[in-house]
Amino acid sequence: MQYKLIDKKPLYRGFFKLDGYDIEHESFEGGTIKMHREHLERGDAIAMLLYDPDGDEVLLIEQFRIGPAVRGDEPWLIEVVAGMIDEGEDAEAAACREAVEEAGYEPYKVEHLGRYYSTPGGSSERIDLYLGLVDRSKPVGDGGGMKHEHEDIHPFWISREEAMSWLTSGKIDSGAPMLALLLSFGSSGRIGPR
Repeated sequence: MQYKLIDKKPLYRGFFKLDGYDIEHESFEGGTIKMHREHLERGDAIAMLLYDPDGDEVLLIEQFRIGPAVRGDEPWLIEVVAGMIDEGEDAEAAACREAVEEAGYEPYKVEHLGRYYSTPGGSSERIDLYLGLVDRSKPVGDGGGMKHEHEDIHPFWISREEAMSWLTSGKIDSGAPMLALLLSFGSSGRIGPR
């Protein structure tokens, strides 16, 4: 299957970039399909679930999110440490940096759980997902996010069992924490990817 990006027009430049594309691609039934799509560019990101194996606890964060707010849903979401990868930074280094900034912990062991596209129908953003092992008794900072980035983050510890319960009850309803918990603990309760 082949495709062509025929034309690109910048539509908006701000916190995000928005471009319009004219595209042509081969069809499964034969022939081609022509379409116009908008593409939201925001760069690549990471997400990391922090886990203390000695206490069998996970560190989750809570913060305000504009998406649910404009829908009229609860805008304070329960999530995992996450953030954008800075230019010239690798994904694992970004995950460890964000763990310190948002949660106040530096992982002593990091496992890559996978990589996924967050919203492939409209954005090229790709997220590297990690599990970071930490010792709850050894924080390296206060966490809470970066004030100059307007972050207001509340980190908190809960048992792994309670986190999985929140996942199945819908209290955790954001993609990265859902996927991180499932890949880390899943139905077998083992740590790490299957």
